[in-house]
Amino acid sequence: MGAVKTKTLRIPVEEKTLKALDEVAGYYALSRPQLVKKFLQEGMHAARLDHAAELYARRELTLERAAELAGISIYEMMAHLRERDIPAQRRAGDIRGDAAAMLTRSGRSDIAERLTG
Repeated sequence: MGAVKTKTLRIPVEEKTLKALDEVAGYYALSRPQLVKKFLQEGMHAARLDHAAELYARRELTLERAAELAGISIYEMMAHLRERDIPAQRRAGDIRGDAAAMLTRSGRSDIAERLTG
């Protein structure tokens, strides 16, 4: 397996923010760069999740596609939508499509074809 490519990101940060980073890094026993990386990863995950939920709310994505875009399971996406009070927008075709996709991923494409065919 190949090494993960990385790049350095240089941004100006106020002194008080650096002090706060150092303080919080101590809570987690992380270095400043490790903490910033953790925050970036968590922030990106939250942004992708919120973006997917918004597209779902506007009926631009199915539940399964929204979950895929956010990088989470359908069940986690459903929980996030409930937390944000976004109503389920389910049609019979959506449910069949989601079920077919789950069956295909679990190696049961024969049954998935019968659902969508």
